[in-house]
Amino acid sequence: MTSKGLGAILLAGAGRSTTIFRNSKVSQMYRLIFFLMVLAGPTNAFSQERMIGFEMWSGGEIEKPSNIRYPEVDFKFGYKNRHRIKGPFDWKNAKTGETLKVYERSRFSKKAGKEIKQLWTITNKGQCLGRVFDSRRDRHITNGCKFPLGKWKAGESRTFTSDYYDMSKGRYQRDKTIRIIELGKDERDCLKFKWIATQNGSSIDDNIYEYCYRRGLVRVNGKERF
Repeated sequence: MTSKGLGAILLAGAGRSTTIFRNSKVSQMYRLIFFLMVLAGPTNAFSQERMIGFEMWSGGEIEKPSNIRYPEVDFKFGYKNRHRIKGPFDWKNAKTGETLKVYERSRFSKKAGKEIKQLWTITNKGQCLGRVFDSRRDRHITNGCKFPLGKWKAGESRTFTSDYYDMSKGRYQRDKTIRIIELGKDERDCLKFKWIATQNGSSIDDNIYEYCYRRGLVRVNGKERF
């Protein structure tokens, strides 16, 4: 074999080796990209985050965070507009002596034969809206949490401990857990979350709430009559 022929064979072999090497590198690169996408997928899904505004609860026009935190509200919602939110006004907690700016949420209860009133305010350093007073058993509540507020992520859960006082039971504590079920993509998308109340490890209450922009609370456990 001539030197030229040998050289041609070596060059051809080198070309095939280079092609194989390049293909191997490309294959490795695609496998790496796929692996990273698999890893990143669930993380990105969980890291979906949005700002949940006060107005999703109060039924008002969504305002920017720089605006007033306690806007004037007089809002009827729910089945046949039987529920009402009105406020804010100053209220003094008789048990703590603290004066708070609150909203009254009320409805007429056929079962009780009277109007039930609750007082709500921003709690837990802006992470929630919660009750501070419930006319049922004259309950006084500290660090209540029944509606998520501020920045939350899809699938996220947070637990808060609330202090209670009522005439029949005296003082006790309950843990409140909120887990986001459906977050949506922006501030005007409907919100769905699970709310669980436990005491000494036992479940006291377990509900799923759905809120929509300009409509407030629209469903409780999938039902529009609540």
